[in-house]
Amino acid sequence: MLRTLFLLLISIQLFAIVAIKPREVGEKPGLSGELTGAFETKRGNTEKDNYAGSLQLQFDSNTTYVVWGVARGEYGEASGVRDTNNLFAHLRYIRNIAGPDIATEAFAQMEKDEFKSIEERALVGGGVRWKVLNKKRGQWGGLFVGAGAYAEYIGYSTAVDPLERNLRFNSYLAYSLPLSDKGQFTVVGYYQPKVDDINDYYIVSSARIELQIYRQLYLGFSVEYAHDSDPAVGIKQDDFSQRTLFTFKF
Repeated sequence: MLRTLFLLLISIQLFAIVAIKPREVGEKPGLSGELTGAFETKRGNTEKDNYAGSLQLQFDSNTTYVVWGVARGEYGEASGVRDTNNLFAHLRYIRNIAGPDIATEAFAQMEKDEFKSIEERALVGGGVRWKVLNKKRGQWGGLFVGAGAYAEYIGYSTAVDPLERNLRFNSYLAYSLPLSDKGQFTVVGYYQPKVDDINDYYIVSSARIELQIYRQLYLGFSVEYAHDSDPAVGIKQDDFSQRTLFTFKF
């Protein structure tokens, strides 16, 4: 079943802030966090180094709201030449408004990516989230549908691309499935067109499996697909990545 879900994710465009797993009020009360790292080193016929890491912090009131943030970065070199360099930070506030199944969201985000010619991208927005399936009521996991909008600013590092100030719709689907008490499968997809031009849009989808290997240490595997219909000059529209991750939860 999980193999089929992964193949569907890769072959079909689902629905870009950044693909992130859903959080629920009362799921993990109090202050908690996750520290994740991934790395790749090759020597010999191929000279390659790639490093990625992220830190997530969350506070859950256990009754009405969850606030959480994540910061992550990735750096890579091939034969001594830098080929990856990006940073990303996201902050989100979720508050229940009609029982546990309907919540409002507010979020802010900043990022940069040297090899997508993005010197700075900043956004702020909000919306409403509806929990269609409740994993506490059955074996099918939790399914969430979100809708809203955000204001976006993009500054490019190229001289030919103008600054962008956009207003975009934001819609997403997020699904999480517990794998016994020691793991979880999550898939998230975003679709975000400009309000005044639906032909200019972002699509991002990702899937992740993580399993406990020892106490607070988890092993994970993730895949991500991203599509920008109107990227900077000379930048490809599509990106695909897969990673093996080690996560320490506290």
